Amino acid sequence: MAKIILASQHINSTSWQLAKALKSQQHEVVLMTSYGEVPPENSNGIEIMAYFRRWSALEGLRIIPGLFGLQPQIFHLLLEEDRMNGAQIVLSTFAKSHPSCVLTTSLLNIKHGLTRRNPVRYLVEESDIITCPTVENLGQLRGLNVSSRRQGRGILPPVLDLQHPSEIITSDEEVLRFVDSLTQGEFIVIPFRETGFKPSSDAFIRLRTIAAKFKVILWGSYSHWSLRDRKKFAAWMEAHQCAGNWAVTGELEPSISRTLLQKSTALVLAGQSLTPIEMTEYVMRAIQSHAVLVLDSKQSSIHADLWKNGVNCWVLQHEQLQKDLIKLLAKPSLKLAETLSEQFSQERHLMDSSLNELNRLYNRALNHLR
Repeated sequence: MAKIILASQHINSTSWQLAKALKSQQHEVVLMTSYGEVPPENSNGIEIMAYFRRWSALEGLRIIPGLFGLQPQIFHLLLEEDRMNGAQIVLSTFAKSHPSCVLTTSLLNIKHGLTRRNPVRYLVEESDIITCPTVENLGQLRGLNVSSRRQGRGILPPVLDLQHPSEIITSDEEVLRFVDSLTQGEFIVIPFRETGFKPSSDAFIRLRTIAAKFKVILWGSYSHWSLRDRKKFAAWMEAHQCAGNWAVTGELEPSISRTLLQKSTALVLAGQSLTPIEMTEYVMRAIQSHAVLVLDSKQSSIHADLWKNGVNCWVLQHEQLQKDLIKLLAKPSLKLAETLSEQFSQERHLMDSSLNELNRLYNRALNHLR
């Protein structure tokens, strides 16, 4: 097995689960991250290098002697989006010039575009291995001037972590009473991420459509909205006979949000612009709470092998969301034959397949260096 340096600005569920997965496959893993970052649990043999304060080019140059004194076989750079800082540029350049090191890049979200002014474009062209979370993302790499015909490419979505998190029990009785009042009767939960009230937007039209049949719990806060927008939103819902069919939760602690999802009729993500990391976070929460998920076809391309429309989730076509949503709401029940937790436990190999593919890419690249 290989010695891997995994470079990530933050220790979050994505970077930590990948480090754990690589360690479980007998690799020697060093997680290089920002100063002050700590793992959420025992490191389990993963070495933590919490070095960078600013991720500047100077910091990158200073750490190179000690970093490559470790003699890594693989330098794996984890980018949450298509932006790079000075330290990442320096380290990836040095890794590529190191004759016994494989440069691997995981690009989790192409948000800005790989133009000629974006250094991530040149990182992708020079990397020995590139992974993206979906086939669509890989397709966005077409047309780049890749240095090596041997460049390996694969699908690597954020790793799902289904261990139950340690729950924080709130002591705020007012919050508990509020949540208890929300969970009476059937209701649908929708993550609330809107920056303001736009009644003509697709998001608010979908919200109004759902609220016509179910009580809608908007999971999030609109404290950043102006008071005028909040009043206009309430009046708009009342005008459409939905005055008592909605509520905004505000910020909730993990144990409370899990209770909310457990009691819900469904968690609707369809139509929301979620990054692969955000999507994976919601999926993990849904699996842990046995919630029914409603996705769109674009979202279901992440962890694609997991989804079975009408069996363990509902998938609406992205191109005709409103039409499919109306059809779904017309069903007598949104209950499903299987839960995602059952599916995951029975077919864990679906989640392992992407890691096995990454190992294959590692091995092939290492063999070319020998």
